[in-house]
Amino acid sequence: MLRQIKVVLATLFALVVLDVMVALVLTRAPAGLSAFFDYGRSVPGKIAQWQERQDRPGNLLNVAWQPEMLAESATHFAGEDPASGPIVRHYGMSFTQQLLQATQRARPDLMVDGHAGPGASPNFVYSVFLDDRTNRRTGDVVVFGILSSSVPALGSFSNRVWVFEQPAPFTYPIFRPDGLKGLKRTDPAITAHADMTDPVKIAAFDAQMRAEDALWTPQAFALPALDASPFVRLLRRATATGAIESREANVTTHPEDGTMPWAEVLRLMVRDVARISREDNQVPLIVLIQARDTASPQLRPVLVPMLEAEGIPYLATDEVANPRDTTAFLSDGHLTTAVNDVLAQRLLGILKLP
Repeated sequence: MLRQIKVVLATLFALVVLDVMVALVLTRAPAGLSAFFDYGRSVPGKIAQWQERQDRPGNLLNVAWQPEMLAESATHFAGEDPASGPIVRHYGMSFTQQLLQATQRARPDLMVDGHAGPGASPNFVYSVFLDDRTNRRTGDVVVFGILSSSVPALGSFSNRVWVFEQPAPFTYPIFRPDGLKGLKRTDPAITAHADMTDPVKIAAFDAQMRAEDALWTPQAFALPALDASPFVRLLRRATATGAIESREANVTTHPEDGTMPWAEVLRLMVRDVARISREDNQVPLIVLIQARDTASPQLRPVLVPMLEAEGIPYLATDEVANPRDTTAFLSDGHLTTAVNDVLAQRLLGILKLP
């Protein structure tokens, strides 16, 4: 028995020594190798690194915060004469950005005001649309993008919760069905980049995520002090991403019930976008972006029957880019330029802009 204990202790000691040696090697290793291990840092650890080095490559600390985004929107085209034509206000993510860039290539005179977050979930997109209302003008076009792979994050407050390897800390509300009232909005305790240095708000938001965020997992946030260990980082990366994927799958498999009935929420959002846009004499266009990830929720059966029944204009990317057709997508999952060019022509055909 004593011999076995000695073997176990010797093995553990050897592993600790090896772990320390790897950590020392990584301090001088090529950037690519260091980045591989850094993906496994805890979310607080990654954010702390970005705060310490603002110039660090891939720093997402100050990306897509809504107050800054809306302040910029208030000045964009502020002096433009309404008679010069409509402004296309798009709300979405890189997919809608690239689509509108393709549209501008086809129509260089088109005025575009973009509002996007990395991999933005529908609740981010919807909240920016709501809060940007005062900046829109009569006659403007509202392009509202829904990305299928981000639908499971409808129950989340921040990318930091569900994008473990690149946890951009910007925040957004959660919207849940509220009977005849439509959607109930729950705002995060942190809403601006400046809040990231407020210990009271940070503590309140940590508690809020634990209590209310459908995708929050302890594996991604716990014990950041252990980030010093390369072995722990590898282990954390595997366990955290697996836990998040499991929670996302649980949301996806309950479109009409559960803690986040995402199909009902999306329908309520889309109806509201169309209603508000039309009340303000603007033109709504819903863009359904079906990602290459075949595990993503299918947007067409959930939304297209309602869109067609209620006469809400829409553009579905799967009409041009089959999610199973690898030639329609780039290696990073975005649509190819050729696909975006086709979609841009369809967008212009739907809108019939002067």
